[in-house]
Amino acid sequence: MWKMEKVKQSRKGSKTYSYWMASWREGNKTRNVHLGSSRKMDAEAARQKARERKAEALGIRAMAAER
Repeated sequence: MWKMEKVKQSRKGSKTYSYWMASWREGNKTRNVHLGSSRKMDAEAARQKARERKAEALGIRAMAAER
């Protein structure tokens, strides 16, 4: 999980936006997922959301529910 920054230019000047990202491997591919704005959630909330999204993508919840 990491914080990504994007700078947008306009006539009024530039503005920097930051947001949380997470990545994991799915087979031979790396999956990058946008978690949300860093202004709206702290690192712990982003980490929890990343864990949920990864479990959902890899089908971990379905296996845990079957047991």
